[in-house]
Amino acid sequence: MFYKRMVLFGLFWFFLFGCVPQSQHVQKPAQQADVHYKLGVSFLHADNPTLALKELLKAVEYGPNRSGIHVSLAQAYQFKKAYPQAERHYLKALELSPKDPRYQNNLASLYLDMEQWDKAIYYFDEASQNLLFLNAHNALAGKGYAYFKKKDYVAALAQYQEVLTIAPRYAPAYFLQSEVYHEMGQVEQERKMLEQAIDVAPNYVRAIYQLGVLLLKEEDEPSATEKFEQVVDLAPDSEWGLKSVQMLRSLAH
Repeated sequence: MFYKRMVLFGLFWFFLFGCVPQSQHVQKPAQQADVHYKLGVSFLHADNPTLALKELLKAVEYGPNRSGIHVSLAQAYQFKKAYPQAERHYLKALELSPKDPRYQNNLASLYLDMEQWDKAIYYFDEASQNLLFLNAHNALAGKGYAYFKKKDYVAALAQYQEVLTIAPRYAPAYFLQSEVYHEMGQVEQERKMLEQAIDVAPNYVRAIYQLGVLLLKEEDEPSATEKFEQVVDLAPDSEWGLKSVQMLRSLAH
């Protein structure tokens, strides 16, 4: 009798735990997708697109119908300048989540990198028109930049002005206008926009550096030197800090 009870007890535990591997197996793809996706995103944030790509390729195997994974994978490809692959995954994300303005904005940014200005304008426009998109001003600025690269300066300025109606303290819109005026040869307007950008964002090192360059062209060396020194103080290891160091060295000679 005792032996029989032990056999039945053993069979009970066998059937109880025999179900667990099957349940885990069903959940495994979703769990694995989450693990690799989170790792991939963390590597993206750490500026390590190679390791991000490795993890996100695994994530997309386990979660092929998750739009967020495709977007992150596209970003990793974009960082590595593998633009056709990035485009494919952005488009897949939009197929899975149609009309998502974040994905449209990301795809438009990719088309800027690919120098496909008309496609960039189309997707930035789609994103900016979505009333639920929190960063519509970014999309409009991107659209303006695409027009700028097409040398349609009037359209570019119109877009930047629209940006400022939505976000009047969005400093990049002033800086982007300064680039347009530079190409148009309107130095006073260029300077005005750079000063406004710095007024809105006092630590905007790129604008400060560019204002220093403009002042140097106007042969105002003391003011230019002051701007370059300011950039070095604010961001010595940045691209603009290193450029400012070079400018200061050239001025010293």
